[in-house]
Amino acid sequence: MSRWEGFEEFVEVVNQGSFSKAAKVLGVSKSHVSQQVSRLEDRLNARLLHRTTRKLSLTETGEIYYAQCRQVVEDLEAAELAVNSLQEEIKGHLRIAAPHLIGEALMVPALAELSKQNPSLKIELDLTSHRVDLIAERFDLAIQVGERQEVNVVNKKLAPTNFHVVASPAYLKQYGTPQKPSDLKAHNCLLFVGDGYSKPWRFKGPKGTQSIQVSSSWSSNSGTILKGAAEQDMGLAYMPDY
Repeated sequence: MSRWEGFEEFVEVVNQGSFSKAAKVLGVSKSHVSQQVSRLEDRLNARLLHRTTRKLSLTETGEIYYAQCRQVVEDLEAAELAVNSLQEEIKGHLRIAAPHLIGEALMVPALAELSKQNPSLKIELDLTSHRVDLIAERFDLAIQVGERQEVNVVNKKLAPTNFHVVASPAYLKQYGTPQKPSDLKAHNCLLFVGDGYSKPWRFKGPKGTQSIQVSSSWSSNSGTILKGAAEQDMGLAYMPDY
């Protein structure tokens, strides 16, 4: 028998003064309440209630046990109220990881609005190029391009993302505009490098997805840096639409 079995029924019987009223409050049958209390007494090897056809009263042992049980019930009710309060008012510490460019371009305005609506919420935004371990690094959520495959992670699609090859007008005027993916090999390409390796540039065509390995004299783990380098006529960049 569980240590909690019969506990709630016993407290409610004392509160209501009868098995019938306790059963009505708990939404169960009178026989179920009576059985649970009897099993509780058997487990404790003590009589908790004096039962007569006219009156129900606590034994001396029952009074001591009830006083302790009532405190536990009050603590449980207080705990539930605290949880409900948290659900009604967002508070606590929210840790978010996001790539630099997403964080700088999109997250700050959104989180500023969230803070205004929930002044008790503490927000920590960590901008990083590596794919964080949500559990080990104690992040509540991560904004990123592409799904995660961990079994303990819930993926939620926020928006579609397309990548584009971009360059400044001055660079294209000097070096020409590539017409097809293979032309990129003749250009200086600004590479995003994360966790020690650069990601290939992918293009969709009639024959499926094509990956192009490009050469570069400039790389960074920050999309913002690559965008700035492209604006300074340093080469082609493979950038997400946001």
